[in-house]
Amino acid sequence: MRMGRIVLVAMGVIAVAGCGPQAARLDAADENNPLLRRARARRRMQDFDGAIALYNRALERYPRLARAHLEVGSLYATEKKDYVRAVYHLQRYLELRPDTQKRKLIQDWIRRAELALAAEIKTRSSGVPVELSRLREENRRLTQRVKALSARIEQLRRGAAVESSSGEREAVASEVKELPPPRPTPAYPEVKVYRVQRGDTLSSIAARFYGDRSKWRRIYEANRNVLDSPESLRVGQRLVVPVE
Repeated sequence: MRMGRIVLVAMGVIAVAGCGPQAARLDAADENNPLLRRARARRRMQDFDGAIALYNRALERYPRLARAHLEVGSLYATEKKDYVRAVYHLQRYLELRPDTQKRKLIQDWIRRAELALAAEIKTRSSGVPVELSRLREENRRLTQRVKALSARIEQLRRGAAVESSSGEREAVASEVKELPPPRPTPAYPEVKVYRVQRGDTLSSIAARFYGDRSKWRRIYEANRNVLDSPESLRVGQRLVVPVE
């Protein structure tokens, strides 16, 4: 993706470019962190997953390690196309280094990542309205067929049909039994599609989309067809997230 290449170049510039005097001193101190050095070595070897794991380990131990936020944010944007995490880490860097001279540039790339995220969600969810319409139409046809057959059976039972044989009655009854049951259609007129990431839980996904971890059950109920339990999330799995 062209944007990914542009972001990569920009992030490289940001990672080495100057900051305000105070920000520059703090960033220089961050660079001495051993986990940060190891993460950079993995990044140079193109081991992006290994680098991200080390950046995140460093942030678990040192949540205010601003340089780690900046560098892992750029990796999420350019290599993983995980724009949600990219935006979070880049914003966190700006919170920790408010006097950086590259503030406007980083804010610009945050906006670009947000636009890429919106386009990705739109692409993933574009088939949802079509599927909803198809299911509704299928259910409508099945319901009409069942009603027609049920009326025919009732007619035969009352003897209103002309000399209908027991074989005819059995054939109609058999056809009713063989009809597939109407398939449930989602009760949500608008949804988003989310791909499960490592470490995700229904609560964390609810917090991301609703700002309220307690709303995880809403996501669970919308995905009962793919989730055996609230704990059965799989990395890479696609979930439907109802829009409030």
